[in-house]
Amino acid sequence: MASMTTPTPQTNPRAKTSHSSRNAADRRFQQGLFAYYRGEYSTALREFSKVADATALSGDQARYVEACTFLLRILAEREEFAKIATIEIQVLDIVQTKALPAKLKSRAMYILGICSCYQEQRHEQAMNLFREAIDYAVASDDKEALASPLYGAATVLYARGRYDEALKELARLEILLSCLAMPELSATTHLLRSMIRRNQGRLDEALEAAWAAYETLKHHPHIVLYLHTLVALGTIYTGKGDISCAKLYLELAERSLKHEEFPRIARLIDDALSGVKKSASAEADLAFDSRTGLLVSLTQGEIRFEGQFILRDLLRVFLEHPGKVFSKEDLVRLVWREDYRADVHDNKIYVTIKRLRKLLEGDNQNGDIILRAKTGYFLNPKVRVMIDDEPIKIFEEAP
Repeated sequence: MASMTTPTPQTNPRAKTSHSSRNAADRRFQQGLFAYYRGEYSTALREFSKVADATALSGDQARYVEACTFLLRILAEREEFAKIATIEIQVLDIVQTKALPAKLKSRAMYILGICSCYQEQRHEQAMNLFREAIDYAVASDDKEALASPLYGAATVLYARGRYDEALKELARLEILLSCLAMPELSATTHLLRSMIRRNQGRLDEALEAAWAAYETLKHHPHIVLYLHTLVALGTIYTGKGDISCAKLYLELAERSLKHEEFPRIARLIDDALSGVKKSASAEADLAFDSRTGLLVSLTQGEIRFEGQFILRDLLRVFLEHPGKVFSKEDLVRLVWREDYRADVHDNKIYVTIKRLRKLLEGDNQNGDIILRAKTGYFLNPKVRVMIDDEPIKIFEEAP
């Protein structure tokens, strides 16, 4: 199964599973579960693959399908859709033609639906799979089996932008969950509601739902849902214009993430952080990235300082303290790292500030960014400044 080319389980009725081999498969399955819920997906993938290989050969079709549901869920997070397609064919054949518990069939169809839902061009197929999962759940007369595909149907509606319909499905699901102990699905339901409300622009409601998901996960940890919740919080706070909070939660998600284990979530985090940067830049007159040395001006666009270290350092001094007056002595000490001498530095200061004003104001210099005071120079305190996506507060009102 390591290559995802497991043979279809034996159908010979004489094929028997020995007691020892079944115990070995059970041990591996439990090891896979422990690794899965700890977020150690590489280990879980290896263990479930071995279980699938062993049960395919022994003819234990139920355990084979069960192992495949976890393999599929992991591969969906990794967006390894070619491998998913291989397993999907085998699982569908067994579910549709073999005698398995209806509850297991429902779970298998639900997981296949999630795999399809992650692929935009397969949303219709995802909905069909969720409907089949619902039918099997009804046949099993198991409310827990019914809950997951109901959630799946809501995710497809969300992915299609049909938010009101998705919310109706979630309302029905929440009634069902109120009498079931399914904390993982409860957290997921809160999270989906949060994302719907976020996309509708109802950010306070989105935030309330995201924190409800977080509270559930405090008592029932699940690393994937935890990371998704942090991303949701980050994007909601971005929408609210609270850039500091947005960065806090997104950077926490990034630091909690094993990129090789969760490439899909890593991409979502990267996209959300890019959104924070764009939002921060849009709200600032001047946005400076100290890591790249790039300045984004609301009026002049991108300004780069390759090789212009004096200009960059002079800009940084002003940006870090809008409104603070810097004397010539201050500027020489902070920028040139020298002791001030009028005959050496006065002309340097004048020329360098003139060049900086040219970059910041273009040809139509109004003198409204870098200003002159009696005792030195200062950045106009009315200029909104961001450094590394953090707003910089005005130091003081300049004279």
